[in-house]
Amino acid sequence: MWSINRFPIAWLLPALLPVAFITIYPIAHALWTSLHQVMILFPVEPFVGLDNYKRVVTSDYFLDALRNSLLFTAIAAPSVVILGVAIALFLQRRFFGSQVIRSIVLLPWVLPGAISAVLWVWVFHPSFGVLNGLLLNLGLIDESIPWLTSPKLALYAVVVAHVWTQIPFAVVLVMAALASINSEVLEAGEIDCRSPYKRFRHIVFPEIKAMVVVLLVYNALTAFTSYDLVYAMTGGGPGTATTLLSFQIWRESFSMYDFGAGSAVAFIVVLISAVLIIAITRALPSDLFAKEEAS
Repeated sequence: MWSINRFPIAWLLPALLPVAFITIYPIAHALWTSLHQVMILFPVEPFVGLDNYKRVVTSDYFLDALRNSLLFTAIAAPSVVILGVAIALFLQRRFFGSQVIRSIVLLPWVLPGAISAVLWVWVFHPSFGVLNGLLLNLGLIDESIPWLTSPKLALYAVVVAHVWTQIPFAVVLVMAALASINSEVLEAGEIDCRSPYKRFRHIVFPEIKAMVVVLLVYNALTAFTSYDLVYAMTGGGPGTATTLLSFQIWRESFSMYDFGAGSAVAFIVVLISAVLIIAITRALPSDLFAKEEAS
């Protein structure tokens, strides 16, 4: 006799089927689009195989966009994790006004990307930006620095804005990991190890390293697929200085109206993201999650 206990998956089907449909169908349709010549001005959609991928990879912008995306990720992801851990360690301490500071630190998390971009454009604006005004008043510079219009500086300005928006999430997760550490272990560490650096390295970090790795992988993917800040702050310029692969997806699809090429770029981004995940996880020590599995 059929029993629900023999097929527990049946309990999940009402929830899994809608999720699978709204996930698998768009991915399958995007893959189909990447293999066809889909342009909004032409109703015919002939099959072109891998021609879209070939056109994308051999295009003038691809190498620049790939280099910018990898550099953006290499700077942003570790910066978010390092600053997130440092701020979380600071906020774990009890001091006057700590609750207020925690609320302020979380503020960038609730702001939409477009609003964050407007704030940072105001900070980095070459003519009336807050940063240039501060540096000029302090006498550190003699003339305004073109943060967003210089090909050498624009990408780093966008990285700063991206890191600012992602730090709150890292702080929340690291604080949760710190809160789960046994207080007796911390008290013993304070007695046995006077150096804050050694105490963090030998006692605190082993307890939160799994969370740190998760954050590193998450932020690598977030940085590599970042789009909204780039679009709102620089529009991919000046030139191709801040053109990322994720931004190029929008440009091919909604500026050039070549949805086949846009979908091809999207799947290239997915493939490179998968390679990044594998590379990061392979570089980790094999016993990283041993404690979590044992518990």
